[in-house]
Amino acid sequence: MGNCYTFKIKNNFPELELLCAEINEIARESNFSEQLLFSLNVCLEEMLTNIIKYGYDDNRPHDIEIRLEIDNEIMILTIIDDGHAFNPLEADAPDMKSDLQHRQLGGIGIFLTCKMADKLSYERKDNKNFLKILLAPHVAAL
Repeated sequence: MGNCYTFKIKNNFPELELLCAEINEIARESNFSEQLLFSLNVCLEEMLTNIIKYGYDDNRPHDIEIRLEIDNEIMILTIIDDGHAFNPLEADAPDMKSDLQHRQLGGIGIFLTCKMADKLSYERKDNKNFLKILLAPHVAAL
């Protein structure tokens, strides 16, 4: 296996912002493409934003663990939280056909993450959510 990094943040947006900056620096040093960095940012920010906004019924601080594994040109992002059980793979797809004025809010971040990730898996164990996101480079067809 390549390099592994583990981060812990509290369920708040200032810590999310610092985490994103740190993970981006690591990914840039690993020479990932801008496309892969963009996908990493969308997946990381959208999934953590959902946890921070909707994962808890209280206002207490909760730990969220983020693991980043880098092996060759592949990134595996694992997000572990003790929020409500929620499998994003079972979320309803957002309405992308109706006009913007009549479209219901929500679900776009999960939809984008599912589209950008090469593989997603979810598991609930020990009262925690484990979301694993695999990102790999794509070769453009000529």
